[in-house]
Amino acid sequence: MQEIIRNLLKQKGLFICRHPLHSKFDFEVSPYHILKQKKCFKTGCVEFIWRCKIHGKNIDCPRGYKHVGKNCFSCKHYYEEKICRKPEALVDKETLQKFFDDLKDYEYWLSTVEGKRVSFSGIITAVYPSLVMTVDNNRSSVRMNGFLIKFAKGYIGYDLFDDTIYLHIGRRFLAKWQPAPSDELEFKARLTNSRGKVVLIRPTEVEIEKNEGKPIIDYSKALIGKTTGTIVRDDISLCHQCPFGALLDVIVLRPKRNIYRRFYCLRGVEYSKDCPVRLEQELIKNSNQSVEI
Repeated sequence: MQEIIRNLLKQKGLFICRHPLHSKFDFEVSPYHILKQKKCFKTGCVEFIWRCKIHGKNIDCPRGYKHVGKNCFSCKHYYEEKICRKPEALVDKETLQKFFDDLKDYEYWLSTVEGKRVSFSGIITAVYPSLVMTVDNNRSSVRMNGFLIKFAKGYIGYDLFDDTIYLHIGRRFLAKWQPAPSDELEFKARLTNSRGKVVLIRPTEVEIEKNEGKPIIDYSKALIGKTTGTIVRDDISLCHQCPFGALLDVIVLRPKRNIYRRFYCLRGVEYSKDCPVRLEQELIKNSNQSVEI
């Protein structure tokens, strides 16, 4: 009997958190973030905000600083404001309880396939670089970690995985198969769980059916995009179908170790509301011209 499986760790519309860092996502957070990463669903999280009693009151700082920072700790005007934020459920208790029951089933299924080789088939929706940014105090660098092929859904064995799933590939795979949106891909690969995302790695026995999709990205274009691109600073909902977007894993080493993801624009558009790429895509639809990064 065929099962239909959805990634409940990434289900939308369940939780919000009022932390300012979530404002670009309309404060919506994934179950994975609050249940697995922060583990803050019931207890919330505490944040200490650095404050100054005279900052912004037309009084000169005795140390000559323009903002509150780590060098202010010993100043008599410095104080901390303690803020506790707790995630909020957007659904009623019955719906939330059903979600937790279904989540147990999903996690059981995941435990039976994680780390194992599975057969997969699906239609490609996007291909983009996998990028990693390392932050050490005020210094940061971006490196490429292969490429990601995105599927809106696909078959794992006989079961339908009715949710976003990714295939991580390298430069050689990209050059050999030239995967493009709308192509149908079939292969065997190892299934992994990357911070809530289901990612397939090390594909073998690959078969591809080309469906007139034109490859948008290659290694040289990805290198240029890595250098000239930037993190999108505002609402990324308009960017999800853009061929020039990429996921960026940010690893903070200092001052406080942290790991999170951001949306990276290969064309260097910092604010999605002002994006010229969408206008360009509309013009392309009407003129049937090709796109270059």
